Amino acid sequence: MTGKQCRAARAMLQWSREDLGERTGIHYITLCNFELGHCTLKRANAQLLRLTFEAAGVLLIDGDSSGGPGVCLAKPPG
Repeated sequence: MTGKQCRAARAMLQWSREDLGERTGIHYITLCNFELGHCTLKRANAQLLRLTFEAAGVLLIDGDSSGGPGVCLAKPPG
């Protein structure tokens, strides 16, 4: 997960850094620094963010040879 993915996922959900911090227990300053590229996250925190976004309906796309990392809305059930 990249900081840009985190910021984009929050935007899709209309969540502030504070909102995301409340949902994950990760301090909003840490989230700010991560999104701005000033730090990396511990693996456990990155996984927690991924799971939180996925539970809210946003999927994180890993970069590969056909394109870079990104985010998308999950397909609605049915």
